[in-house]
Amino acid sequence: MPLAAGHRLRGSRGFRQLGPRGVLPGLLPALAADDERGAALMGIDTDLYAQVCTLLAKEALYLDEKNWDAWLELFAPDVEYFVPAWISEDALTTDPSTQLCLMHMDSRLGLEERVFRIRSRDSFASLPLDRTSHQTSNVLITGLAGDEVEVSASWLVHCVGPRGDATRGGRYYYTLRRMAGELKIARKHIVMIDEKIEGTVDVYHI
Repeated sequence: MPLAAGHRLRGSRGFRQLGPRGVLPGLLPALAADDERGAALMGIDTDLYAQVCTLLAKEALYLDEKNWDAWLELFAPDVEYFVPAWISEDALTTDPSTQLCLMHMDSRLGLEERVFRIRSRDSFASLPLDRTSHQTSNVLITGLAGDEVEVSASWLVHCVGPRGDATRGGRYYYTLRRMAGELKIARKHIVMIDEKIEGTVDVYHI
């Protein structure tokens, strides 16, 4: 289915002057060091974390730019793409074969078919396509097993179009798999916090 640059922090009480390259002296470097120590303690490779963040940033960019070929290349052939529905205040559907869901594709072929419909302008309810801005944050590596990495992240998407504007948000849950030396998306579950969906929701809205 279908913030102002150039401002300086004042040196008065409660403020600090910006240090070299805009760093708050004694504050941000310490936070960065804590982050690195935390990553080391958890056994998470900082290079791997950077690769994960880059992949998620690429996906957001490709969706915003409607760069469908590049977006599809991020996925493994056997990817599961699933957007469950809420069945109560705190429970989601888990089985798309027997329960209602907002979207489900069990391979990249399903995503390719959806992109074909978008490109062929066959989905009249979606025309013209909304402009979007995807924001991904709070990226966490939650598990490692062989060639696969479990990842969670928060997301927020601003949509602007002739049918009105909307802001939606929620959580992403990924399984990323290393294939031919690069990470591919092998599973993507998208939880929307919205209880009531207004308008059309397609792959580029979430």
